[in-house]
Amino acid sequence: MDMKTFAVERWMNTYEIDAIYNLAETDAKPFTLDELLSLGNRDELIKELLNIKIGYNPTTGRQELKEVIAGFYRETLPENILVTTGAIEADFLVTNALVKPGDTVIVQFPAYQALYSTAEARGACVKYWHMDIDKGYEPDINELKKLIDKKTKLIVLNIPHNPTGAVISESQLKTILSWAEEGNFWVLCDEVYHDFALYPNIIPPHGRSLSKRAISVGSMSKAYGLSGLRLGWIAGPEDVVNACWEWKDYTSISNSPINDYLATFALKNVDKVMERNLSLARKNLEIFLKWLEEHKDYFDYVKPRAGVLLFPRLKNIAVTTEELCRSLYEEYKLLMVPGECFDMPGFLRIGFGNDSDMFKKGLSIFSACLKEQSKTA
Repeated sequence: MDMKTFAVERWMNTYEIDAIYNLAETDAKPFTLDELLSLGNRDELIKELLNIKIGYNPTTGRQELKEVIAGFYRETLPENILVTTGAIEADFLVTNALVKPGDTVIVQFPAYQALYSTAEARGACVKYWHMDIDKGYEPDINELKKLIDKKTKLIVLNIPHNPTGAVISESQLKTILSWAEEGNFWVLCDEVYHDFALYPNIIPPHGRSLSKRAISVGSMSKAYGLSGLRLGWIAGPEDVVNACWEWKDYTSISNSPINDYLATFALKNVDKVMERNLSLARKNLEIFLKWLEEHKDYFDYVKPRAGVLLFPRLKNIAVTTEELCRSLYEEYKLLMVPGECFDMPGFLRIGFGNDSDMFKKGLSIFSACLKEQSKTA
């Protein structure tokens, strides 16, 4: 299995730690441990934490956590849940458990690289279902239908979509799932931004809740602002979960019992968590959209419907997007992700889920840099 270099993760690892203005992050603003515990009885929670034995956790996750996660899906029991080290392990396990050399795997594009490079390494024929900025990043399921063939084993959907912020509608998702049932293939629904609706009634139900041919993946990272817990999960048919478990024995084995405990607490208080995160994201999006309108000579963009990402196309700039991003970091410690990390040169991935003051300062610096790098300067 030969894996491609993970472009966006190498970019982030190179620059993120020392960045002052991080406009590249894909998560909600991270909670501090103190802030998270303040959502409950802090003294009681600390007492329970101090009594946790720091040994091996059950390899599929603690029963209480699996019960909480199962409650998010229809007709789902703890046996249908496998707790993983982030969504990235979950996606890796599902792909390896289901996909064989020669199978066809269809993936939305652009995409988080883990969603297609693992399938490529498995020897699959990977086809790309393109999200086009000139079509408003609207998913065209007629184009998807053309990609399905007799060897199709897996369709990978990102709902909501990273990096565009687009969302497949409920009717579109149900249609895709009906194709899966007819064609006897699987649909992997990476739903790490599922709770991050920027507008009401915009995100469809979990794939797992709609079809037995769907496998849902969730995470504590993106929507919940708890990426440091390194905890995700798979929700699917028991035979698929068990097949993924076979692979997990060779990857992470189990999660930290401390992280498991904190994730359980956070998910029991998910409304409080998301009230904080959505409030900040909506505030920042309003700031961002006003800024974009003031700089419309430099961007083509589609307003995101969910999540904390925008994927605009840059124009009227004398340098490449990669050169621009390197310059921003080297001169100002301002971090963005160039489209080159998604095989989409000319685009930028910009995150708006973090601290508002930092976000505004970063945009101010970016404004000055755009004027300096303008073709008309």
